[in-house]
Amino acid sequence: MSHRTALSIVPAASPWDDLVEWWLSRFKPSTRDTWKRLLPRWTAWCTEHGIDPMTARRPDVELWLRHVAGTGVSRAYLAAHYDVVASIYKLAHEEELVERNPCARISRPKVHREMQRREVLTVLEYAAFLHTARQLGPAEHAIAVLAGMLGLRASEIASLQVESLAVVRGYSTITFIGKNDKPARVPVPIPALAAVQACVDGRTTGPLLRTRAGNAMDRRAVHRYVARVAQAAGINRPVSPHALRRTVGTAALNQGIPLRDVQRLLRHARPETTIQSYDIGGDALERHASHQVAGFLAGFAA
Repeated sequence: MSHRTALSIVPAASPWDDLVEWWLSRFKPSTRDTWKRLLPRWTAWCTEHGIDPMTARRPDVELWLRHVAGTGVSRAYLAAHYDVVASIYKLAHEEELVERNPCARISRPKVHREMQRREVLTVLEYAAFLHTARQLGPAEHAIAVLAGMLGLRASEIASLQVESLAVVRGYSTITFIGKNDKPARVPVPIPALAAVQACVDGRTTGPLLRTRAGNAMDRRAVHRYVARVAQAAGINRPVSPHALRRTVGTAALNQGIPLRDVQRLLRHARPETTIQSYDIGGDALERHASHQVAGFLAGFAA
């Protein structure tokens, strides 16, 4: 009796799929997750219009960007769509995988930072957030201080290990790999130290933060924990780990801490980033220089 073996034929990946796979491999997991959500919009549009992405031209990208803009996305989100496509075509052109870079002469959509919706907590809101986090558990409390006092990003918090903690010249510190794969070491202030140490729980190795099921936290888990604490604290708007990071920068600038020191706290490459994205406190209007100037000038007309 003969038996036939069924062979499953796997379609060969297209040159574009190979390019995308290679391009994505150059980024760390958190960045890859973001790009994977944006890039399919371009490939789906190309498929709908019968365009091979490997031979796309400048008008194709411009029409696609107009299409994305017409869906009502924010300027920042539109710029992110441009960034992902421009990056992959730049690599393809440099490696001579495409004849021309269709994005070479397309300007990046302008983002008006002052009109962006950038969530930040007031001092009283953060106090309520911190109090609630302390009541909910060690992981919630640690996330509240790591993001809201030390300014760590969600991916950085998730990457922390018990071994990340050390004592350097008498200061408790945390060492990790930050954005753009840059190593960072930050001191853990006394008000934050107890929350971090509570997560160690006598261990000498393993992930610093664990879920209630005992698993290592990932970036999404950090977001979920922050959202849950914010809701329990009575903050009735979306709060992300980055909102806590903005709270650090805003509070520091409002307290008069020198810009250089705030820039180092947030680990920004340029001071402009610190000013443009983090000097957004609600009391900034009260501190505006126009009040002093107006008072001075008005005195001459009295």
